[in-house]
Parts: sequence; C-alpha cells; structure tokens
Amino acid sequence: MARSLSHLKYLSIEGCEEIERLILDKDQVSSSSSNGDTSLQPMSFPNLTEIVVIDCKNLSSLFPFGFAPVLPKLERLIVERNSKLEQVFELEEKVEVVAEEEMKFDKLLNLSLEELPGLIHFCPKGYHFVFPKMTQLKVRDCPKLTTVFFIDSQKFIHCKTKVPQLVEQDAVEESTTIRNAIFNENIYWSRLWGESQLPHIA
Repeated sequence: MARSLSHLKYLSIEGCEEIERLILDKDQVSSSSSNGDTSLQPMSFPNLTEIVVIDCKNLSSLFPFGFAPVLPKLERLIVERNSKLEQVFELEEKVEVVAEEEMKFDKLLNLSLEELPGLIHFCPKGYHFVFPKMTQLKVRDCPKLTTVFFIDSQKFIHCKTKVPQLVEQDAVEESTTIRNAIFNENIYWSRLWGESQLPHIA
C-alpha cells in the first residue's frame, strides 16, 4: 500500500464527511486510531503533483506542518467548501516560534482556497512561505483568514501568518506591507495579468 501511494500523482477527495484530517503526523497515529479518527496514515508522497479536497464537512486540517517537505512535486492545491477547515498546514500549539522561519514551495503553480468559512490560516503562525513559480492564486469567501499574501519585485508570491510578538518586532521594517496586505478579501491573481492586486514588498 505504502509503495503504491509513493507513486501517486493525483489525489482528489470530495464529499467525504467522516474525514477530520487529510494526513496524520506520526505522533498522532496511535492516539487517533484508538479514538476512531478517520484519516490517511503518515507517509511520503514524492510524486504527488495535484491535491483537490472539496466538500469534506468535518475536515479540520490538511497537513501536519512537518509534512510540507515531503510534497516536493506539488504543483496544484485546490481546497473548496470544507466548512470546518481551520488550518491547511497545522503546527502543534506547544511548538513555540521565536523567530520567523522561511519555507519555499518551489513547484507550486496554482493555489485555490474557496468558500472556507472557518479557515484561520494557511501557513502556521510565525512562518513565511515563498512560492517562486506560482502562476495563479485564488482566495474567496474565507472571512476568518489571518494569513496575508503579497508579491515581491521578482513576482514571487509570499504569505505569512504573524504571531503578535513577531508583528511587534517587525513593525518598523514591514509596517507598510502589513498595513496594505490583504487579510480576508477575495484575491484573484494571475501572473499573466501583469498588474497585481497584491501588495508589494521590495
């Protein structure tokens, strides 16, 4: 089974009301299985290029944060109409972030987050995601989203979810970006359009 999944290129889950987490962290497997949690077991997906998750009513998170590096070929992530989803990349509450950390998603081209009324953040608090090759970004009807998206001079897309102490520390150098950043408005961005509605950083 694990060997077969390692060759998986496309994953689509739609209308699965029982699932609460898409991927379990290794530390969660034993406790969650004993509690009856229905989730995919922890493993690597080195060839996965596309993930689509739609209408999973009880889904609360997609990936444990440490799972991001084992999606090296992910090009397309579509997440829509998952009413209880709060986090895409979930970081354990006990983990304390003392300084901002950066992570690159070198292959991700298309990100769509739509009709997610409970979504609070895409990336964990205190982390900075960079998408050098992103060509299309859509964020729609995510009223609670605290992750901000912006673009740099190289047209790399960035996103951050700030913790309060880091906002205070970075207030001087990033005040303009944070002030202008899009928190919970609808975003429709394509590299082909030229002009961007996203705030810029130097």
